[in-house]
Parts: sequence; C-alpha cells; structure tokens
Amino acid sequence: MDRIIRPVITIHDEREAVRHARGHVTVIDDDDSVRIAVASILHEAGYAVEQFASATAFLEAESMSTPVFPGPRCLLIDVKMPDLSGLELQSVLADLEAPPSLLFMSGGSSAAEAVQGLKAGALDFLCKPFTSTQLLTAVECGFAKILTDEKTQKQKEEISCRVASLTGREAEIGQRVSQGLMNQQIAAELGICERTVKLHRTNMMRKLGAANIVELVRLLDRIK
Repeated sequence: MDRIIRPVITIHDEREAVRHARGHVTVIDDDDSVRIAVASILHEAGYAVEQFASATAFLEAESMSTPVFPGPRCLLIDVKMPDLSGLELQSVLADLEAPPSLLFMSGGSSAAEAVQGLKAGALDFLCKPFTSTQLLTAVECGFAKILTDEKTQKQKEEISCRVASLTGREAEIGQRVSQGLMNQQIAAELGICERTVKLHRTNMMRKLGAANIVELVRLLDRIK
C-alpha cells in the first residue's frame, strides 16, 4: 500500500451505514494485514465495509439475518484461501437468484484463473501488491458498472411491461414494422385491411412510447 493504514472501523449499525451509502463492500481475505488495510482504505473513502477471514465465514453470515446496508454492494475477494477459494466462492454465489457483484484480488494467481473469474462475471482482477489508488479506482469502476447494469435491467423490465401490454395483433404488427414492412405489405401478410393495420400500428407505437420506426427498433433490441 502507498500510505500508512489505520485499523478499520467496521460498520454494523444500519443508521451508521446510511452515512456510507456510496456503496457496501465486503472484503474476504485470510491475510489479516491485507484485509484490514484494504477495509480501512475503503472505509475512509466513504464505503460501508464488512470483512471476513474466510469464504466459509462469509457464507455462514449470509445465511443468518444480518443488517441491510444501503446503496449498491460488491464483494472484494482474495483468490487464494485455504477453506474455499475465491473462484469456488464465485461458483457458489452464481447459483443464487441474485448473485452479488464481485472483484478479485490475488498475489499469485495464474492468467487462467484471472480469465476464469472475469468470464464468470467478476468486475475486475486486482494483482497484489496494489496501491490505495488502484484499489479505489477498481472499486469505483466496479460500482459504476453495477449501477449501469441495474439501470439497464430496470429499463429492460419497463420495456418488457410495455410489450406485454400489446394485444396479439399489435404485437404481430409491431414485429413487422420493426422489420421495415410497409402498412400495405403487413395488411397483405395478415389478411386484413390497411386501415386496420394503421389503427393497430398507432396503438402499438403509443403503448411502447416509440415516436418512429428507429425508436421502435432500438427499443425492441434492448430486450433481446
């Protein structure tokens, strides 16, 4: 680390955590000195911090009723741990309905392990030793991605709700409009009059909130 580290004050009170809504980081590392130093840097930077000396201890705590921290959350996990490795913990968490986001840190991992973790969805892979600046940059970028992904998911859900509000005929016409077919062509394909196509098309565009074909195509692409 590139500066003097003071002992961390781990937050356990939800009211206290409100002042640290920048994000909640759980640090998991069996090396006490590294874990405490990392947690201290994050705490001083305004994050709510928890720390565990093993993946097993973390999983045991997760299975119990624990305080809910405000703001987004990610795990900062050491790869090499004796009871359950970081990659093994990632695999366990992947089976959850809503697995937490995570970053890895390691002093002796192979390129293959880094690739494995990143392919499985890790936000980043920090190589020890790293500076406080490198740590905070990785965590900030990680939280930025979490917030972006959450926003994207919310937008997809909103669009899916709009699509679900369409009638069967409106959905059929919407699909053909997005393919670039003209009203006359759609009418011929569906065996209905062009006036009916225009009526359903107007209702479909209004329900989806699309002003033109370009917006319709972009909107539908976002939920693929």
